[in-house]
Amino acid sequence: MNSAQFSVVSAILDQLRIGPALADGRIYRSRTRAIGVDQASAIVVRVERSTSTLAQVIGGPTTWATLVNVECYARATGSEPDAVTDALVVNVFDRLALAPTLGGAAMSFEPLPGDTLSWEVDELDSKIACITAKFLVMHQTKGRTLT
Repeated sequence: MNSAQFSVVSAILDQLRIGPALADGRIYRSRTRAIGVDQASAIVVRVERSTSTLAQVIGGPTTWATLVNVECYARATGSEPDAVTDALVVNVFDRLALAPTLGGAAMSFEPLPGDTLSWEVDELDSKIACITAKFLVMHQTKGRTLT
């Protein structure tokens, strides 16, 4: 059995994979940051941290605030290395907006207030840009468990 946090990431992955899948289906869980030179784009979803608030009543549900990073990668196709990545992150936001409770896996699913987006551009074999979107997922588990 996996944790509720694992299930939250699975629900995000499922939403991004609904046809037509974003990034040509190259959507991964907690993968290393490198993507192959033959890949034009990719999405990596990973948990950054998860904090809990215990129930006031013993045996009541534990409420979790889980911070999830959705990293959008794309190779540069011209003089603006982040243009393709920018379009990809827009598509990610549009797709995830369709599932405000991630199909029932969460109480709420929203962009992290404040530090929502960050940009990076690297030159490896070719220029690749990454825009990381941070989302705050509120969910509950039974008692003081992770499920």
